[in-house]
Amino acid sequence: MPAQPFPTLRNGAARTVAARTVAARTVAARTVAARTVAAFAATTVVLSLTACSASRTGHVAVAMDPAGRLLAVVALCKNQRLGSLTLTDETTGTSTTVRPKQSPPFGGTVILTGPIGDPRPEGVLDLLDRGHDYTLGGTTRGIESDEETGSFTPVRFKLDDAVREAKLRQAFVLAQNPDGDSTALTEKSAFVAHAAQECG
Repeated sequence: MPAQPFPTLRNGAARTVAARTVAARTVAARTVAARTVAAFAATTVVLSLTACSASRTGHVAVAMDPAGRLLAVVALCKNQRLGSLTLTDETTGTSTTVRPKQSPPFGGTVILTGPIGDPRPEGVLDLLDRGHDYTLGGTTRGIESDEETGSFTPVRFKLDDAVREAKLRQAFVLAQNPDGDSTALTEKSAFVAHAAQECG
């Protein structure tokens, strides 16, 4: 038996079917568009809340004192205290963390090592190699809580360069650039002022 052709619709019926098809496609397209806009709006809200809720809890920089000791210059934001400082040897991958009992005042310092040139170092942090790269970072805690509230943007430096830089013993520090991609030598007063502005 030969294949039967599909029945031919009359003009009125064909127009009705076509109109219904177009209407259905329009509704479907509008539904997809609405869902897309809603999803985009939800994502935007989440991203906006995340951006607004992020806050800086403190800043850290590196300096030397006249005796040749490595210093951490710390600027803690309001209602924050120093939780820890971590010095990482980027060449070997080892790190040492200290938890000072007291927080320094805003822009104050924490002594990390004895004199770098001391041939008989006494502390753990004194066992440094001047030819290695190091990163100084750390964490903050709330005034009345032991829970961590944030972390410092790490400062990376080559120890030998820091020891040789005379300005680091004369009111200058090594601090992270505002762009977050590099470390720069800057006056301590400028570092403290920038930290105060960021803390708000």
